[in-house]
Amino acid sequence: MERGLFYLRIFPGTEAEYDRRHAEIWPELVEDIRSAGIRNFSGFRRGCDVWYYGEYHPDMKTAMAVNGPKPRNQEWNRYFRDVIGQITTDSGELIRYDEVFHTNAGPALPGPMKRAMISIVIDPEKAAYYDDLHANPWPDMIEAIAAAGYRNYTGFRRGAHVVYYGEYHPDIAAVSRKMAEFEVTARWGKAFEGVITTITGADGNLITMDEVYHQD
Repeated sequence: MERGLFYLRIFPGTEAEYDRRHAEIWPELVEDIRSAGIRNFSGFRRGCDVWYYGEYHPDMKTAMAVNGPKPRNQEWNRYFRDVIGQITTDSGELIRYDEVFHTNAGPALPGPMKRAMISIVIDPEKAAYYDDLHANPWPDMIEAIAAAGYRNYTGFRRGAHVVYYGEYHPDIAAVSRKMAEFEVTARWGKAFEGVITTITGADGNLITMDEVYHQD
């Protein structure tokens, strides 16, 4: 299985229509997506920017290649020609982000859970340092993440932009408050001084995206 993230941009003014169409996704299309090997598939939008997280079997390229030519998928793509402004690079490839971090430590948690996505911007000249530290995270940081209620927490980077998908128990606000209580959180943050250039909005809160679609 491969975790994957891709990006698309919709035309300004079509945000409500994009959300409406995803609230009414065709059952046959859902079945096609599942049969192609795509699971835990979630779309998140902030303004005209949209990101899709998925778990692909056996990998993203194979699953997308299976689903791409299916008639219902082709019909769905035509349905969105007046909404989606960009979904591929100049070479025709999906605009993909690379996974730089993943943890799913800790036991399964009961009770409510909310999926969420956050946005971070880093200094692109320090991207290698960012990736290296996330490839070898401190054990006490991983323990704190698990204890705070993060599950299936994954970071993806494309250039200077980093996006984190997570499943938060019970929600992102509660998990963030709990995370702030651990001493290691401050040390981890200090390690990224001068590396992370944007992590909160003008209101001082994390920059989050709204979930507009999900299928297991």
